[in-house]
Amino acid sequence: MHSHNHQDDDSSRNIALVFFLNLGFTIIVFIGGLLTNSTAIMADAVHDLGDSLSLGSAWFLSRWGQKPFNNEFTYGYRRGLVFGGDCVS
Repeated sequence: MHSHNHQDDDSSRNIALVFFLNLGFTIIVFIGGLLTNSTAIMADAVHDLGDSLSLGSAWFLSRWGQKPFNNEFTYGYRRGLVFGGDCVS
């Protein structure tokens, strides 16, 4: 019987997808800012980069929080998910 839940895997996959989409958009906007010599567009790219970093850390912590418990962390690593949720709020 197959009893574990795949919801955490789906969430992590969705965060990864959004992270890479946002990072790609950030690169495109930054190149557009350079080509048009627009500091406003480049500033928007820096803002988008901050969003990408936030999403990337949430993705990392989502994956890290799925690690099983051990002798040092008897409840596992799920507390990382709380911090990861704070990253994207």
